[in-house]
Amino acid sequence: MNHSNIVGGSTAKRVINCPASVKLVAKMPPRPSNEHADRGTMLHDAIAKILDGNPNVVGMQYENQTLTQDLYDEKIVPALEALNAIDPEGGMEYAVESRVGFGDFLPGVFGSTDLLGRIGQRAVVLDWKFGDGVVVDAVENSQLLFYAAAAMRTPDVSWVFKGATEIECIIVQPPMVKRWVTTPLRVQQFEQRSEERRVGK
Repeated sequence: MNHSNIVGGSTAKRVINCPASVKLVAKMPPRPSNEHADRGTMLHDAIAKILDGNPNVVGMQYENQTLTQDLYDEKIVPALEALNAIDPEGGMEYAVESRVGFGDFLPGVFGSTDLLGRIGQRAVVLDWKFGDGVVVDAVENSQLLFYAAAAMRTPDVSWVFKGATEIECIIVQPPMVKRWVTTPLRVQQFEQRSEERRVGK
């Protein structure tokens, strides 16, 4: 996965609420990893490989973590089942692990979306949460709104949103799935408010 040291799932809200923090954080050294973060990275990499057509992921390793069959059954299987429930007809076109950013208005700030998809007139922004900590909700989720707004500005994945009449933000945190349907206008309002905060209005 390719993430900025400025914004990620846990920092999108802070960046939006305080754009001035971008310059400060850019000067800080990267935070050391830990076993929980490494396990999460491994699980994200595994499901990305599966969605790219490489199902043989049991046994893969990242740092000191190994994807065992038990861990696969506990985390990957329910995540894939959730995706099947979201797209029961299997007709969704999607992009996995796409780097998205704001370019001109927040230079250097980017993130890696887990899955961007399109089903009919609905765009999908989906994030996998493989940790066992606090339950994350999808409603007005700053991370997902941030990713949607950034993806709209990113040429490689802007097709997901072209002509869409609604946007579904989804958190898959096995065994839970949190879903929230909003509109392109709401995402544009989120971006506009972020721009106003950046320029101090």
